[in-house]
Amino acid sequence: MKKNAFILFLKYPERGAVKTRLASSLGDDLTYELYLCFLTDISVMTRQIKAETIIVYSGPEGLSFPDFPGVQCLHQRGNNIGRRMYNAFADVLARGYERCVLIGSDSPDLPAKIVNDAFDKLDLADTVLGPSADGGYYLIGCQRQGLCPSIFNGINWSTSEVFMETVKRIDKAGLKYVLLPRWSDIDEPDDLRKFYERNSHRSTESQVMKLLKQKEV
Repeated sequence: MKKNAFILFLKYPERGAVKTRLASSLGDDLTYELYLCFLTDISVMTRQIKAETIIVYSGPEGLSFPDFPGVQCLHQRGNNIGRRMYNAFADVLARGYERCVLIGSDSPDLPAKIVNDAFDKLDLADTVLGPSADGGYYLIGCQRQGLCPSIFNGINWSTSEVFMETVKRIDKAGLKYVLLPRWSDIDEPDDLRKFYERNSHRSTESQVMKLLKQKEV
């Protein structure tokens, strides 16, 4: 049996269809360029993860992601984000994996160590959650027996209650969970400013940072 799968839950990069809250302030063209840089930086991070990367994406079927050569791509299924995430786990676990960890595209500076720690913590718990600064979560992972539909159903997504409501669902399902350190997503222009501040002293610049400096965002 295969062991670990790292699920990237992504939108296919299409101008005007990605990071719409950022686009309302930055415009579609710059937001599209930023999103491409998000994917590039995430692709670098995935090479340090002790798991097989699988992309589960929304967008036209039959596509691949140039920054992820050779990575298996599955199409998202479901009519809301909760159902699509649940199906992403179910579809990947059905391929023989024992543990899955899922992130989106909103944290391009997420350290690989946090993701690898998430897999390690699944030796001790059914599920693992990484709370984000906005009240949601940037990462969720589960063992095979930890996948429960109620964790994803009926959540009021894109609100500050997502993380706490998910924890309540996990408790109600009788599952054991472990928390990761808090991290920040990039959804709003102010999130981009905070990203810039916490990455301004890194010795190696990310593609996102290079673009922000080039465009003087």
